[in-house]
Amino acid sequence: MKDDIKDRAAIHTPPPLIFFACLGMGILLEYSFPFRFITGAWPLRIIIGCFLLLVSGLMAVSAFIALIKNKTPFNPAKPTKKIVCEGSFRFSRNPLYLALLLLLSVAAVMAGSIWLVLALLILFILLERFAVRPEEKYLTDKFGEDYLNYKASVRRWL
Repeated sequence: MKDDIKDRAAIHTPPPLIFFACLGMGILLEYSFPFRFITGAWPLRIIIGCFLLLVSGLMAVSAFIALIKNKTPFNPAKPTKKIVCEGSFRFSRNPLYLALLLLLSVAAVMAGSIWLVLALLILFILLERFAVRPEEKYLTDKFGEDYLNYKASVRRWL
């Protein structure tokens, strides 16, 4: 890694904060101006929501275990020690961000809210722009060919 580069990704807003801002915005809009894409089908929405919640939880737990096992911080404001290729990092380069997207999907499905679907799209764009891209640049600068090989073999999202 070059000496003039700080040893952390240039992420200025913590991704969980972005998640909660989008969730809060969606809930506030739904409360103020209800706009639903599904008004019935509760059993189906509960089944789908629970499935997405389970997938989100498993993905996040698997990622946290892999990061802890490899002694690499999950806080993007701290230096990355190594490229983790275990757990859910085998399938996605961003499993923790994907888990946040799935978690917001749970809220959107359970509420049947167009506003929460819009918040989900905004969350995706914000994570892509302000978390994923800076992290990828940092990891490329720090790990070079090793990260580029990982990037070529594992998809960004799924």
